[in-house]
Amino acid sequence: RLDESKKVVKALEAIGVKIHHLDATVDFAKAFTEVHGKNEGPLDEMVAPEVKRKIIGDTFMRVTQKMCTDLGIHADDVFLAQGTLRPDLIESASKLVSGNAECIKTHHNDTQLVRDLRDMG
Repeated sequence: RLDESKKVVKALEAIGVKIHHLDATVDFAKAFTEVHGKNEGPLDEMVAPEVKRKIIGDTFMRVTQKMCTDLGIHADDVFLAQGTLRPDLIESASKLVSGNAECIKTHHNDTQLVRDLRDMG
């Protein structure tokens, strides 16, 4: 969304939150991820929505992990908050919300990598 990051940074800084903003546009555009044992990407050439969502979700986690490493931030010292709504998890057939849901679409905040990292704590 146009200028969304700038607006979020400005709003958070206005209430005293220290922000490290990273423009990862190229990282996302050129990202690949594994889907069902096959390397898929780059994102900027993909047309399949399900694959695109998985690339976005996994890339977000990788970019976040790298930024934390670069800044010397340890996972035990921070909370990572992403906005994922219950319907998004239901559509993704997440076991967190339903034991018998079928996957309608994978939400980019609920990929297998995200689930694995969540299980690790």
